[in-house]
Amino acid sequence: MNNLKIRQKFIILGLIALISLVLLALLSLKINKDSFTNSNNVVINFKDTQEIQTFYIEELFLLREVTLSLVISPNDDFKKMFDEKISPILKRLDRKFSNETPANRKAWKNYKRLVLKTREYSLNGFDEGAFMNTSSVERDSFYFLINTLKTIQTKNLQESEKKLKELKNDIKINNIYILLGVLIIGVFGFIINLTVVFKIVKQIESVQSGLQKFFKYLTNPTAYKEQLHIDINSKDELGLMAEAINTKVKLIKENLQDDYRLIQEATFTLDYLKEGKFGKRLKEEGKSKELNVLKNVMNQMIDSLENKIQKEIKQRTNQEKLMMQQSKLAAMGEMIGNIAHQWRQPLGEINAVLMEIETITRYGKLEEEHLLNSIKICNEITEHMSTTISDFQNFFKPSKQKDKFSVLEVCKKAVSIINASLKNNNIELLLDIEEDNTIEGYSNEFSHAILNIISNAKDALISRKIKNPIIILSIKVGKEFTVIKIEDNAGGINLEDINLVFEPYFTTKGEKRGTGIGLYMTKVIIEDNMHGFIDVKNTNKGALFRIKVK
Repeated sequence: MNNLKIRQKFIILGLIALISLVLLALLSLKINKDSFTNSNNVVINFKDTQEIQTFYIEELFLLREVTLSLVISPNDDFKKMFDEKISPILKRLDRKFSNETPANRKAWKNYKRLVLKTREYSLNGFDEGAFMNTSSVERDSFYFLINTLKTIQTKNLQESEKKLKELKNDIKINNIYILLGVLIIGVFGFIINLTVVFKIVKQIESVQSGLQKFFKYLTNPTAYKEQLHIDINSKDELGLMAEAINTKVKLIKENLQDDYRLIQEATFTLDYLKEGKFGKRLKEEGKSKELNVLKNVMNQMIDSLENKIQKEIKQRTNQEKLMMQQSKLAAMGEMIGNIAHQWRQPLGEINAVLMEIETITRYGKLEEEHLLNSIKICNEITEHMSTTISDFQNFFKPSKQKDKFSVLEVCKKAVSIINASLKNNNIELLLDIEEDNTIEGYSNEFSHAILNIISNAKDALISRKIKNPIIILSIKVGKEFTVIKIEDNAGGINLEDINLVFEPYFTTKGEKRGTGIGLYMTKVIIEDNMHGFIDVKNTNKGALFRIKVK
């Protein structure tokens, strides 16, 4: 041994290590083969369970949801939209159930038949039949099919759990074998290595110092400033080793610097994401394969997150448009009553003129001048009635672009729409105007918001039969905001309801009299579209709504 060169000694140690590794590798291969078989069975059962959930149960729930949406669709356009979604789902499920057992195929065909029957009823206008079908036999068939699939899922999960327990036991036994193998080979190798290494320890102390510096550098690459170089002038094996180490250290240092730049960029990108900024992507290239994989995953995650946010924004926008339309439709019903109040007096005047003409014609001589004057009066009255219709038409036209408008004029416009109804119910509306102001926004939507609040106050005063009912609309102009207050003396809002009045579909009027959309859309108009604020509180007389706009 003493006559061997250092390289030959390391070759011997290498052969011993190689033989040890081969023995461990053979043992590991045997163990891994058994473990792989068990784990593969667990994965197969889990994939089967996951496929049932993804391709069957989720698709069935989607079909159920689209069918229900078709049944409750408010018009033919929505029915057509949901009907177009049903056929692709049925085709996908047909393909999936074609590989199932006869019992499952039979359950699917039965449920499909009921869905098509519901679809036929709904598209043919037989909404009652569609509703009864989807809430009775179709529903029972749906849950029977779902429960059947869940039973299969449960069996698969139980089988996976059983095989997982077997795999855990195998792993414990295999770990013991590996530890014993490592221990035996380690002890044997340690004895041989100790004999060889003891003779060359002094020769590698100089290498040790250089490696310690390198390891210290690895703990904090950015702060370490010392030179990483092992100085050995000899040309023996240790000299060659030192040279190789110096080369590797240089390469690792360069790679770590590249990886550090990528990690630093990833940190900055995450900070951007926390601030809600999604435009930044990772561009630096690292030397580590794992870091580059992480980089690609982060970029994909950012793209996916941005797409989901855009989709959610679009979906919410469409929902708000639908609610706005529902709000307008609900308001139009009330407007018909307001038009009736507006036309009651002019129609009475026209009737009086006609009765006068009839009386003169029957009991005297109708002069041409009197007839023409009567026609002129009737024309003036009908022109006024036509103006009333135009006012209502303009009120329901959506504002496509922002414009500058007078707060007072828009409030008066809303008042003129409902004023006849207020007078008919002996409700006094008082205007308290300190100063007018011009703001920028959507005038028709803003007028609609004011009308919603006044209309709610009117309904509360009428339903509670308040004596001397009053609504006060006031406008004040501050340094930053224009404040509009609408107050009534109807007694206020119940404390348990006051925090819910701006929630969609919340109403205290009952399903037949209220939709629960008006005040929600008022909040959307003021806060989202006008970038203002709206709140409500109770006073000693009633409810006070306060709107603040710039």
